[in-house]
Amino acid sequence: MEKRTRALILAAAASLAFFGWPIAHGRTDVEVQTLFNGKDLTGWDGDRDVWSVQAGAITGQTTAQNPLKENTFLVWQGGNPANFELRASFRMVAKNDKNFANSGIYYRSRVDAASKQVVGYQGDMDASLPDYLGALYEDDRGTIAKSGQRVRVFCSDGKPKIEILGQTASAAEIGGLFAELNAGHWLHYVIIAENNHLRHYINGRLTADVTDGDDTKPKSGIIALQVHHGAAMLVQFKDIQVKPLQSTRSGPSATTNNATTAQ
Repeated sequence: MEKRTRALILAAAASLAFFGWPIAHGRTDVEVQTLFNGKDLTGWDGDRDVWSVQAGAITGQTTAQNPLKENTFLVWQGGNPANFELRASFRMVAKNDKNFANSGIYYRSRVDAASKQVVGYQGDMDASLPDYLGALYEDDRGTIAKSGQRVRVFCSDGKPKIEILGQTASAAEIGGLFAELNAGHWLHYVIIAENNHLRHYINGRLTADVTDGDDTKPKSGIIALQVHHGAAMLVQFKDIQVKPLQSTRSGPSATTNNATTAQ
C-alpha cells in the first residue's frame, strides 16, 4: 500500500512539474495552442480503425488479428509550425510476447504524395530498446541521435555525417525512463525546434540535442503521431500543446535548463 501511495504521489508531482514549467522560449504574448480537445479527433486526420479517443487520450491501437503492414499516422490539420515548443504526455503498452511497441511524434514533416507516409523529423519512442526513447529519427538519414546524445549532423560529399559531441544523459538515467515506460506509466515529451537546433526531453531529461547543418532540410512542416507496423501494441497521447518561438536563438529558461541538462 505504501509503495502504491508513493507511486501515485510521484506521478502527480511529475504531472505538476510538467505543466508548471514556463514555456522555455518565445514571446510571452503568444498563446499556447492546445492541439487535442480531450474528447474526440476534431482537427486530426487518420485511419479511424487504428486511431480513437479512449479515457480522454488519443489512442493508436493494433491487434494480432489485424496487424499493420505499414506505419500509420494521425496528422494534425492546424498548420505547419516552424520554430516551436511542443509538449505531450504519452504512454505505450506492448501487447505481444516480443515486448514490441514503437511510435513517435513527427514534426517539420510532410505527407509523401506517392507512399502516403509521413516523412520528416521524429521524436522517437520505443518500448524495446532504451536507445530510442527520446531519440531523434529522420526518414532520409535514419537515427540521427540516440537517447542521451548531443550531435551535429552535416552533409559531406553528398552523404550525411554525424558527429557525436557529447552526452546529455547517462545510461542509468535513460534506463530509469525506459523502466517507467515499460511499466505503462505516463511520460512527458517536450520537443523544441529552433532554427536548426532540435532538442527532445523526456520527463525533463534532455535525451537528444541535435544541430542540423544540412540547409536543405525543411524548417517547417506538419505535426503527426505514428503507430509503427508490426506486433500488436497501444500508444496514447494527451495534453498536447504547442507554442511558437522566435526565429532567433535564445537560451532555455532557468527552470528547464536546471532540470534537464547533463554533461
